[in-house]
Amino acid sequence: MKPLIDPKNIRRYNLKLGFIPGGTMKNHGHWLNLHSFVKVVEAGSFTRAAERLEVSKSHLSKRVSQLEQQLGTQLLVRTTRQMKPTDQGQQLYLTCAHLFSELDSAMQSAASPDLNLAGHLRVVCADIIGEQYVVRAATEVSKLYPQLEVDVQVTMRDVDLIAEGYDIAVRFGDLNDSSLRARQVFALPHVVCAAPAYFLDHGTPNTVDQLAAHNCLKGAFEPCVVWHFKVQGKPIHFLPQGSWTSNSGPALVNAAVQGVGICRLPEIYVQTHINAGRLVPILEEFRSEPLPVWMVYPNARYTPAKVRMFIDYFSNNIQRLIQACPI
Repeated sequence: MKPLIDPKNIRRYNLKLGFIPGGTMKNHGHWLNLHSFVKVVEAGSFTRAAERLEVSKSHLSKRVSQLEQQLGTQLLVRTTRQMKPTDQGQQLYLTCAHLFSELDSAMQSAASPDLNLAGHLRVVCADIIGEQYVVRAATEVSKLYPQLEVDVQVTMRDVDLIAEGYDIAVRFGDLNDSSLRARQVFALPHVVCAAPAYFLDHGTPNTVDQLAAHNCLKGAFEPCVVWHFKVQGKPIHFLPQGSWTSNSGPALVNAAVQGVGICRLPEIYVQTHINAGRLVPILEEFRSEPLPVWMVYPNARYTPAKVRMFIDYFSNNIQRLIQACPI
């Protein structure tokens, strides 16, 4: 991976910013200029950044101009409609944003527990786990720690945790991003089922291969696109075919209850319908391993206490939340 700033230029940057050997700085104003620049980029404008920092717009503009003079390069492109960093500015922003985040995390780690659990916690999640249980856990956490501002976003979009400024994201299945830390907080068993009326009209498949002769309700979202089974200890992958597709778990459940076809969904979606006899599970002996559910977070040197607290709370309470609030 190419470094954000060429190592050959590190000494040049250090000298221009006022760093001297031993890790000190000639003038603490350089830190303020860098911090001002980072906040302006994050806010997208001098006006919004000034409002957030509770300083004047001219004050921020002066600091960024000083930084550009120190570095001898333009960091921001300003027009009447927008403000965006130059290529050099984007590199400097990414490096400094990471450094300030590390510094903030280190200070939070050293602070008292009450101070640690203040500030802003941003969580992004998808599907029913997010809509039902992450949201409920966040509501309870807000009551326990009213000084903590919690922001929960539910989306099926693939979110860049670092670039979009989230503290925690909920992910399913295999994890591919090695730049993030992760903790498994739950596991989702999947169930294949359909309405009794469907089996009465079309017969009941007894093997995975026999599913090919049936109308399967297809999920248009990961990890439900491919159906996973285990036959004689070996994983089997089945690509369902059918006349009905949706990117919504509840919509697939509704179609199954109405007798449209066979679905394979996480157990939490269908358990109440199975208990009521509206759906009948099949191929139970071929169930795959439960799908792991992870909470991932930035791989910083210091993990903020608010992040550790929320992950612990969710992990310790998810079973209670599911039992208290079945879908």
